[in-house]
Amino acid sequence: MSIKKKFAAEIGGTFTDIILFEDVNGKTQLKTLKVASTPSHPEEAVIEGADKLMKDWSNTAEMLHGSTVATNAVLERKGVPTALLVTEGFADTLEILRGNKTNIYDLFYQRPVPVVPRNLVYPVTERLSAEGEVIIPLSEAQIRQIAGQLKEQGVKSVGICFLHSYASEKHEKMAKKIIEEEIPDCIVTASYEILPQFREYERTSTVAITSYIAPVMVRYIESLYHQLQARGFGGEIFITQSNGGVIPMDALRKEVARTLLSGPAAGVTGAVFMAKQVGIEDIITLDIGGTSADVCLINKGNPLVSTTNEIDGNAIAVPMLDIVTVGAGGGSIAWIDGGGMLQVGPQSAGADPGPACYCRGGTKPTLSDAMAYRGLLRPDHFAGGNYKLDPQKSRKVIGEIAQQLGTTPDEMAEAICRVMEANTMQAVRLASTERGYDARNYTMVAFGGAGALMAASIAGELGMKKVLVPCYAGLLSSFGLLVADIIRDYVQTKVSLCVETSAQDLRKQFEKMQDKAVEDMTNYGFKRENLQFQYAVDARYQGQAFELQVDFGHIPENAEEITNAFHEVHRARYGFNSPHNLVEIVNYRLKTIVPQNNDLLSGMKYDEATDKEEYVVQKALMGGEWKDCRFYTWSRLPKDAVIQGPAVIEDETSTCVVPQTWTAKLQKNGSLILEKEEN
Repeated sequence: MSIKKKFAAEIGGTFTDIILFEDVNGKTQLKTLKVASTPSHPEEAVIEGADKLMKDWSNTAEMLHGSTVATNAVLERKGVPTALLVTEGFADTLEILRGNKTNIYDLFYQRPVPVVPRNLVYPVTERLSAEGEVIIPLSEAQIRQIAGQLKEQGVKSVGICFLHSYASEKHEKMAKKIIEEEIPDCIVTASYEILPQFREYERTSTVAITSYIAPVMVRYIESLYHQLQARGFGGEIFITQSNGGVIPMDALRKEVARTLLSGPAAGVTGAVFMAKQVGIEDIITLDIGGTSADVCLINKGNPLVSTTNEIDGNAIAVPMLDIVTVGAGGGSIAWIDGGGMLQVGPQSAGADPGPACYCRGGTKPTLSDAMAYRGLLRPDHFAGGNYKLDPQKSRKVIGEIAQQLGTTPDEMAEAICRVMEANTMQAVRLASTERGYDARNYTMVAFGGAGALMAASIAGELGMKKVLVPCYAGLLSSFGLLVADIIRDYVQTKVSLCVETSAQDLRKQFEKMQDKAVEDMTNYGFKRENLQFQYAVDARYQGQAFELQVDFGHIPENAEEITNAFHEVHRARYGFNSPHNLVEIVNYRLKTIVPQNNDLLSGMKYDEATDKEEYVVQKALMGGEWKDCRFYTWSRLPKDAVIQGPAVIEDETSTCVVPQTWTAKLQKNGSLILEKEEN
């Protein structure tokens, strides 16, 4: 008997989602599980889920993992004592930032606190020109002296970011070697390894954050790996990156900064895969979990990517899927602000104590409580019956906040949902309209535990006519891990005007980066013939402060091709272009991909459907009225089922609400497509 297994685990704020993929003699199956997250020790939930799903770890080739460990380490300031070496004269880079206020009208604005305190920032006497020429040589004696001080201070991690090191790595490389010699157990991160890119503040901040969280993340993954080994696991662990791809555990030390938004990114990857299965490429993803709602726009199967991001106010300049996040989830708490207005979120009840209806001690009304009150979450059917809800507790907390505003509990329950919808619609507009895209031309893909509860109502308000709810919607972030490619991003700053850049210059720069990529990926055990490459440049009009990324499926033939493409990208983003202005190349980018074999997953059929339509009728609060609503079990829907709203379709991992004037159709892969009826 031939058995192959893949195990995926994604840690969310409320639940940890587990999927086990098994191929037994060519017959495939997925086993799924949701367990309550354990924020203080996140690996405990993973191990608990693993023990419940899998008794035999033999023949398990891969464990794919996405978590919030790196993010939380920054947000909660739980990294390790970290030092930062910078060029003399640039010790205050992290405090100065870019010299601007995020909100110029905030009278109480406070600059974000750097992860490396000023007393652990060490200025080093050295200097390179913007072309990489040595102006002031690096002093080996000074670096060794600093290393001695770091030892005394108990520093566990060191970041190195010298001026213009993107043009030459010689000084950073020398300093790193010396620090590693003097402090062998210290993790040393140099900017030339992770971000050879201009903009001093962004590069310094990225190095500081990477250094701060690297030991935490490495320790966490190694601990998880050892616990799995004790259970018989002998495969590889892959970690999700913020760009939607995965990297092997061995690459984590250098790539830890790329894992900061791994959870939301995995969900987008899963959504793209599921949408392609039903022939849809232009989508807007809506991932509503217990704590937040994440939105991402995908054009022709390609998610938008951002290279200018922040975490807790600190810049992080690595490629991330352009995901807009708002504090709006199933656990979002409803409250009354100082002006007497109803607000929902961003505070969340989380996994512990959770919403009141979870019966874990929660005393504040949440979105989940509002849905339970309205009868849309049934007590004995939530999460496949594994978590019993108590609607009476929801009625109590909803009644209390309704009394504060002098309204009825019915009105308050629906008001909480409408405020939540408004918050989420703002995120969709930020991801689409404010980037130059019309949301009405896209299909919404809804997932996460609460995504399908809200999607049709939100889409309808935005003028969107179609919603795709994938099978395994509540676990789609974990599913995305199973289908994610291995991806490594490279960037190199080299500024030149297009009119002064020859075709030979372009090819030479990209081939140099490609050689580096091949070296790295072969060191991780991947074969050269399995690598695929995508090319891009960051360009701008001469005199502009910021640039736009221009993507190519090949090395551009000449600079004219870049110029013409940039004009088009600029027009799409800003509504105009300036063909008479000179175009300037700023950065070269290379994406290296090891495609995963998803043939088995692509061929999976959803064969749980029955031939008989079965449902029960219960009352649900919709549009101010308690209406008869049909409740279906997703896995027992007839093949090619067409369901008219109002209806609710329940699954072990999510609940899909089909409002009145909407229709749900079951697809061959088990997904649902909801369409709004024409007036």
